[in-house]
Amino acid sequence: MSDIQFVISEQLEELALAAQLIDGRDDNAHPLDHQVFFDSRAVILAKTLEGEIVGCAAIKAGKGTVDKGTVGELGYLVVSPYYRRQGIAQGLTQKRIEVAKALGISILYATIRAENTSSQANLLKAGFQFWRDYLSIRGTGNTVGWYYLALSANVDAEAIMLSLVGDRIQAV
Repeated sequence: MSDIQFVISEQLEELALAAQLIDGRDDNAHPLDHQVFFDSRAVILAKTLEGEIVGCAAIKAGKGTVDKGTVGELGYLVVSPYYRRQGIAQGLTQKRIEVAKALGISILYATIRAENTSSQANLLKAGFQFWRDYLSIRGTGNTVGWYYLALSANVDAEAIMLSLVGDRIQAV
């Protein structure tokens, strides 16, 4: 992985290439809203030394006031099938943690479908804590795990997470 660089990108051309990578993912159950992706607080790219984009991940922009301040949501993590199992997903997650700290974010969270064990392991390895499982709000019956990482000592993770899940139904 020493030949992979993790960089923040705001260049529309690079963001469009990253969006193509997301669009082509093999588990693409929900189409990507490109504008929402482009409006992310930070998009991190994994690039080869030749400049090829082989992975991407973001800190999402957030929908409500609680999401836009000191709370950040991770999303859009994709690694090209040809570059998987090389630590790139972990590198993207570590870079997002660094960027979140620089942005003044005090807690990061992510939602991961129950069957996505690779992403769950990635978050746990990065220091995230599993919080709870909830049913998907899309009515699919899928279970979604909620994970968080406090980036500062004075974070009331329980209160923040409760405010984020809203009226979702906790899985049993």
